[in-house]
Amino acid sequence: MTTVNTTDRILDVLIATHGDDGLRRVAEMTLPSVSGVKYIVTWQTTAGGDIPAELMRDDVEIHEISTTGSSNNHNAGIELLRAPYCLFADNDLNYTTEGLVAVINSLDSHPEIDVATFRHSGEPVYYPDKETDFTEKMPKGYSVATYDIAARSKSIQNIRFDPNFGVAAPLAAAEDALFILDCRRAGLKCRFFPVTIVEHAGLSTGYRPIDNPRIAMAEGAYIRLAYGTTGYLRVPLFAWRAWRKGRMPLVWGLYHVTRGFFSKYVGIHKAKARVGGCGKTKP
Repeated sequence: MTTVNTTDRILDVLIATHGDDGLRRVAEMTLPSVSGVKYIVTWQTTAGGDIPAELMRDDVEIHEISTTGSSNNHNAGIELLRAPYCLFADNDLNYTTEGLVAVINSLDSHPEIDVATFRHSGEPVYYPDKETDFTEKMPKGYSVATYDIAARSKSIQNIRFDPNFGVAAPLAAAEDALFILDCRRAGLKCRFFPVTIVEHAGLSTGYRPIDNPRIAMAEGAYIRLAYGTTGYLRVPLFAWRAWRKGRMPLVWGLYHVTRGFFSKYVGIHKAKARVGGCGKTKP
């Protein structure tokens, strides 16, 4: 494996967190010092507070922001990008030097790629078994977590996470899948690399029980945005599969997924995408 022998800033790791507990979780993460890597922490807080000693490092920046919601948090990180490559992160991850170098090497060796996705360990996630381009079509059964996503910073300068999707948003999930969909529809070259870059403790939203109507609605809205009106046939299929896996009651789930399919936020997202690149209006 090639190592990075430069002091230049190459990769910005964008860590989104909120509240005092969230910042303490960032301090407990494994964040190795790697030449060329900077950790950019966007901290949603209304009162500020003390910075943990573990984060008082030259390769860590902490930015207090007043927004709410995970998508707004990730978008704040994008606005702060200074390195040519970026990697999205949450506040419950453990990185290794080898994983971060693998991200850099993958983008270095594939200059045609705009968005690269990788594996994470710690939960039973399906991944393709080989390097796979998904610019045109997602592999069957493959879904992307936010912290699997890396990109060339210049490639996503006009693409943002939709603030109506994700934690603390009206539709409380699917922001990562929608971001990838928007990247693909913007013509960005996307490829999966079968390399594990990070450990995630616990289950991500896509594998937890669906007990919040806003999560079920987010799934329905994503189906509409991904497949159009003909995707309505996928609504009962999604509800049935989630029920079979014990993730949500069938009738309850079908009702709320259908609500999401016809949600006003579908039209809002489409309008933003037409105006200026999937959630960011062009100047």
